[in-house]
This record gives sequence, C-alpha cells and structure tokens, in this order.
Amino acid sequence: MNTKFEVITSMSQSYYEKIGREMLVSFIEKWPTDIKLRIYHEDDLEKVFSKRFEYYNLFEVEPDLKAFVERHKDRPDQQNQLELHYGAVRFSYKTFSILHACQHSPAQYVIWLDADTKTYTYMDPEFLDSLVSPDKYLTYLGRENNYSECGFVIYNRAHPGHNAFQTAWRHLYESDEVFKLDQWHDSYVFDQVRKTYEKNNIIENINLSPWGKDYDHVFINSKLGEYMDHMKGPRKEEGKSRESDLFSKEPKSDSYNNYWDIPTRY
Repeated sequence: MNTKFEVITSMSQSYYEKIGREMLVSFIEKWPTDIKLRIYHEDDLEKVFSKRFEYYNLFEVEPDLKAFVERHKDRPDQQNQLELHYGAVRFSYKTFSILHACQHSPAQYVIWLDADTKTYTYMDPEFLDSLVSPDKYLTYLGRENNYSECGFVIYNRAHPGHNAFQTAWRHLYESDEVFKLDQWHDSYVFDQVRKTYEKNNIIENINLSPWGKDYDHVFINSKLGEYMDHMKGPRKEEGKSRESDLFSKEPKSDSYNNYWDIPTRY
C-alpha cells in the first residue's frame, strides 16, 4: 500500500451547495497536505479543484449501486425522505462509496468523513495515528441502545478480515437482504455486519465513544470534537453543532475553546 491514510466522502450537487463545499474547503485548509480526499458523486457535481482531490461518478464505478437503485427507487417505502430508518436507497450511495474505496484505495486506512462535517483546526498527523492500530479493523463511534454514529469511520484494509467484511456488507445490497433487517439505513446495516464479525472473533475494533448511548452526539464529544464538527440534521442550517450537544464544557485547546465558545480559565 502506497500511503497510510486516504479520506473519502460522497455528495450530490444539491448537498454540495448546501454544506459540501464548506467541508471540501476546510479539508484543503486544515488537513495534512500528503492526505488526499476521494469524492464520490452520482450526478454532475460542481468541482472544487485541488491536486489532493479525486472525483468518482458512483454510477460509473459501481454498477451494483446503479442496479440496486433502479430496482428499488420506485418502491413506496423509499419515497419519504424524512423517514431515515428505512432509507435503503437514499443511504446506499454512502455505502457503495465506502465499498468502492475500500477495494481500490492505495491507502492502508480509509477514513469515511460525512460531507456535513467541518474541520475547524489543523488535523495533527499524530492524532490520526493515535486512532488506529494494525491489529484492529474499524475505528468507529458506538452508542449503546442505538446504532453507531457513522459520520466518521476508519477501515484498515490490511486487516485479515477486511475482504470478508466488505463482501458480506455488499451482499446485503446485491441480494436485497437489506430489506429483511429491522432498519435499512447505512449505520444500522453497518452495525449488523460489525456485530456479526465481532461475535465470530474475526475482527476487533476501536470504539471512540464507549460511553455513548441513545441519540448522544458522540462525534463532537469524542476526541474528534477537538478537531471537527459534525453538523448533522438541522445543525446544517445553524452552521455548527449546538453548545447543548456538548457533555463537557471544560476548556481544552485554544482552538476548541474558541470554536465552542468555552471561556478559558487561568
């Protein structure tokens, strides 16, 4: 493998206009220059040009996605865009972006980063190194009594369980067995595969939020919150996550305190 880390994301043109462009600009400004960003899209995306960006049309590189969307896009249960738990088609673009990158990336570690995130301070390479281990497959944000928060996940492509995990995940969509699960969105489906492979002792993982539960905003309360914000849901319109989302109001780094408006104590 030619490099250690590669970041990936996906977005449509409308999502680019709403929030995605801000994510791309913050990546250029705040991430180490030796880390590239792979951007997946399903339509004619307006492009922010950078030598560190690579763009991939999902329907061209992933015919399995196109076939899945064509089979199910007209199902009545796929028409309500507000019903997130059963948005199999809506969230399949994200899943197939990960599946493609995890097969073709030159990096050992593929980092999925949602397009509604923003990096607000320099991403320290030593911090990224602290998030991974050669003997662990995933680095993720877990929540007790709820599905994981999949706005940030790292996949270790050198792990011996990698190919089997990815094949099983893809099979749920190719076979349409995803519709047999209790929920059909990307985070729930991810968790079903993860839990199966953990139970069978095929993979061990790093959970960045072992204290997380229910609908906690674990992204910004984990170590990631010292570098990035995840503006999920209505926070997109608000421009950042809410102070009420934070568990701890204790001062940390200057950049953290300034971003979250936490007074510095001397």
